Amino acid sequence: MNSPVDYSRAWQREKLARQQAELLLQDKTRDLYDKILELEASKKELEQAHEQLLQTQKLQAIGQLMAGLAHEINNPLAFCIADIRTLAGYQQRLSELLAQIVQQFPASQTLLRQANADWLQADSADIVAQLETGMGRIQQIVAQLHHYSALGQSATMRMPMTQLLSHVVHNYQVGQLAGIGIEQRICDAVVEVHCTEMVTAISHIFDNAVKAQPSKISIRCQYLNEQQISVEIEDDGHGMPAEVLSRVFDPFFTTRDVGAGCGLGLTVSYAVIRQHGGQIEFQSKPDHGTLCKIILPCLTSAETA
Repeated sequence: MNSPVDYSRAWQREKLARQQAELLLQDKTRDLYDKILELEASKKELEQAHEQLLQTQKLQAIGQLMAGLAHEINNPLAFCIADIRTLAGYQQRLSELLAQIVQQFPASQTLLRQANADWLQADSADIVAQLETGMGRIQQIVAQLHHYSALGQSATMRMPMTQLLSHVVHNYQVGQLAGIGIEQRICDAVVEVHCTEMVTAISHIFDNAVKAQPSKISIRCQYLNEQQISVEIEDDGHGMPAEVLSRVFDPFFTTRDVGAGCGLGLTVSYAVIRQHGGQIEFQSKPDHGTLCKIILPCLTSAETA
């Protein structure tokens, strides 16, 4: 009679094999999941880099266009401004001449009154003044176009962030900041920048915060690591909706009234900060204020020693 077959060893071997297979499958699954996370992170970085590249290329193309526009507009504009000023002088002399004619020939006053000479003089003076204002506005826009097209052409210099940010705030008169509390916490970092351009870039951001009707503006600067700093400008003003937030860096985009802005301020800020190897982003919601965060390279302690 045959002895009963002992299947326990076979069962143990099968159980051990299943456990090893499960462990191997878990390891492979974990590795695959980690790879997926890495791919998703890489995809996000590539998308951000692609978006930044497109924005940079767009700004470069706009810069070249602006340089040409500034040159083409500036020449006829100079003639127009000179002629308007000459016309204003002629208008003043004509008014004086008519006054002299009335004094020497009182009878001419009736004729001048019938021709509405007083109204014509006053209205022509208003028209000349409006033309001068309009040409002055065009001249400011051309200057901004020229400034934008010339970014990066000045020499760089080392500057403490305390000094750079103080220039931004001190450009405002006390009356312009009335009712706004300014809170500053600035580290002792030193940056190498095109000084005027960087002050202008941050001033545009600060100006947006001031015009958001806040009660408080916070300016914070701190080290992220030995080679980078974070600059944050935060206000508790009216904030921005998503459709505006997505277009803050678009050239000529503005939500201000006609004549109050040409929509280049934050475009210049973006271009200057990117040119210095930095990053900039805005976070905002309606009625919840706005936060602008800038990341800039800074000099290490060894470089400033």
